[in-house]
Amino acid sequence: MTSGNPAVTSQDVAELYDRYSERTAALLGGSIHFGHWPDAAGGGSVAEASDRMTRLMTDCLGAGPGDHVLDIGCGTGRPALRLARTTGASVTGITVSTRQVHLATAAAAAEGLADRVVFRYADAADLPFPPGSFDAAWLFESLLHMPDPRRVLLGIADVLRPGGRLAIANVVERAPLPPESRPALDTFCALNRIAAVLPITDYPALVADGGLVLERLTDVSDHSVPQTFGALCATLRATEADAPAEEDREERRSLLAAMERLAVTPEVGYAIVVASKPR
Repeated sequence: MTSGNPAVTSQDVAELYDRYSERTAALLGGSIHFGHWPDAAGGGSVAEASDRMTRLMTDCLGAGPGDHVLDIGCGTGRPALRLARTTGASVTGITVSTRQVHLATAAAAAEGLADRVVFRYADAADLPFPPGSFDAAWLFESLLHMPDPRRVLLGIADVLRPGGRLAIANVVERAPLPPESRPALDTFCALNRIAAVLPITDYPALVADGGLVLERLTDVSDHSVPQTFGALCATLRATEADAPAEEDREERRSLLAAMERLAVTPEVGYAIVVASKPR
């Protein structure tokens, strides 16, 4: 049994991020993705952990000066900007949220990177780029929003050059969930417009079906999931009164209860997948 809603649409995801991108980025230290803690016991800020996860993903791509990277589901732009600064590569970020396009574009201008990092509205299920346009691509916690991941991967394989790399960071099921934890994951998926949280064991076949070659699959759950959920829960508890409307406060309470459960559910994990397009 897989949690999620396969009927999720790109409009559902767009409405979520148009509404919550800035608040979610603030909760997560600037980016909209999980963090990485070298010490499984935690320690340090969420912003630092988030940057470490971005560094891990950047290292997976191996991009350098002159390369062109596609960021699919770019959020507010922070990972793309960090990638461009540290590697010298150019980045095109796409999102279905017009608010995110605005925020990310403003961030690129503020950091003096608008000549190498651009953001635009586009749907990952229908990429508007010619074949062989990119040297690398990543899906940074965005594939989980997409009801047809195989179609998305086939599209990415088309726009990658031969030998081009893809990195995927995603929430996964490490093992079948105990029945008492399934409602919490279902709630987390519903509130975050997640189409599916797939078992980690599904990824080799998914990558192959998408026309790509799996290079490695790394389970980083113990250095990411409990710490990220724990930090988010602490922040939500501390800022509960800041929600602007009762509807938002109710959603925050539901999300808090779900994440408190998931923080102590070792079957919920986080994986980094690296694949490449055949030469």
